[in-house]
Amino acid sequence: MRRIALLFAALAIGAAPAASQPAPGAPPGAPPAKPGEKAKENANPCRDEVAAALQKLRKSSWFRMNTSMITEQGPTTMQVDYVLPDRMHQKVTVQATQQQSEMILVGEDGWSKEGASDWKPLPNAIVQDLKAQVRQSVVEEQTDIGNFSCKGRTQFEGRDVLSYKLEDEVAPDSTAPKNETFRMFYVDVTTGLPVSNALLAPGRETKPLFKAVYAFPLDMKIEPPANIAKP
Repeated sequence: MRRIALLFAALAIGAAPAASQPAPGAPPGAPPAKPGEKAKENANPCRDEVAAALQKLRKSSWFRMNTSMITEQGPTTMQVDYVLPDRMHQKVTVQATQQQSEMILVGEDGWSKEGASDWKPLPNAIVQDLKAQVRQSVVEEQTDIGNFSCKGRTQFEGRDVLSYKLEDEVAPDSTAPKNETFRMFYVDVTTGLPVSNALLAPGRETKPLFKAVYAFPLDMKIEPPANIAKP
C-alpha cells in the first residue's frame, strides 16, 4: 500500500513547466518569443498554463492533496499533507474495510502505523526511498507534462475554474490498443493554483477512476509522532 499510494501521488502532481517561447505559427494567444531567445517548437499555450499552475503549487510552502482512486483493494482514499521541502504526512483508507495506514516523513526520519497501533520507525532505506519519491514527484521539475488542450471556463464543486484535457499522444497508425480514459486538469481562475486533477472514462465522468483535489489549510503542521513504539 505504501508504494502504491506514493505512485498515485506522483501521478497527481508530477509535472513541470514547459518553456514558454512559442514557435512561429503557434496557436492564437501564444505569447511572443522574447528578443534574443530562440522560439520553441510545437508551442502549446494550454500546456504552458497547466505547467505554470503546477509550478505555482511547487512554490507554495505547504498544501494538501485529497485523493480518491481505485486500487487492488477497491475504492481507496488518500490524504497527503506536504510541508516543503521535506515533510509529508500520508493517510490511506480502504473504503470497503475502513483499513487505515499512515506515514510521516520529517527530514531524515520516517514513521508508519496501521490502524490504531503505535507508530514505528521506518528503516533508513525506506526513508531514503520516500524522500526520493517526494523530491521527484513534488519538489523537482520534470521534463514534460504532455500536451494539454484548453476546454474553457467551467464550475468545479462550486468554484470558477479553467479546464484542460490531456490529449492522447499515440500516433494514429499505432497498433497499440487505444485507452479511452482521459485526464482533466482544473485551475482556479482567481489564484492560478491547481484545483483538481482527474482520470475519467467516457460516459462515466461523474465517477472518476482517480481524482485529486488540492487545498491549502492555514493550520497545517507536520511533526514527529508522539506515540512511537519502543524497539
